[in-house]
Amino acid sequence: MASKRDNVFVWITWLAKVMAGEQSCEWASWFKAHHEDYDKAPSDFDSAKWKIDHTRKLRELRVERQKKGERVFLEGENQIRYNAPHGVTLVGRPDLITIKTNSPTIFDVKTGQQKASDQVQVLIYMYLLPLTIEAYRGTKPAGCVVYNETRTRIPHDAVDAKFVDNFTYFLDVIGSDEPAIKVPSRNECRFCDIAKTECEERVEK
Repeated sequence: MASKRDNVFVWITWLAKVMAGEQSCEWASWFKAHHEDYDKAPSDFDSAKWKIDHTRKLRELRVERQKKGERVFLEGENQIRYNAPHGVTLVGRPDLITIKTNSPTIFDVKTGQQKASDQVQVLIYMYLLPLTIEAYRGTKPAGCVVYNETRTRIPHDAVDAKFVDNFTYFLDVIGSDEPAIKVPSRNECRFCDIAKTECEERVEK
């Protein structure tokens, strides 16, 4: 069974799905943000295959950007750790950051279908990078989501006051002591890894 975290911990990918409306059951992200070591539901997702595909695409992208004369920084060098008010910690790792003429671009590689949350995830990276990593202070990063056949570029000015307001609002939803909205359904639960022992309302096949 789950144990309560000492501090609220949120992965940027969780927040992006809630902000994009792809996860109607906000409770799932709220629960994981406030608890750890929870029982997980069985999954047939082939994580090994996904990691291999992702690693190859990321390497190909790295080679491409280096050939263009850009400085390239990979996941381990790019960790974002944002300490928000009320003891909430938000963490993420952009796949790749490039710099050319002191202008950073954040790339995130996706191996599946295009989703709105992919762009929201990169927008969050763009907002937080100058706030959390000293080397990027004062910069205005651009973004790019890299799919199998296409790329979605995001200009730096997409991070505007409205986006920041929405970011703050939804982070408060997940970080609040008050449980977020729970929407158990077959569609929601099939993509959720929280076991029925932790969520009695879980809808299983």
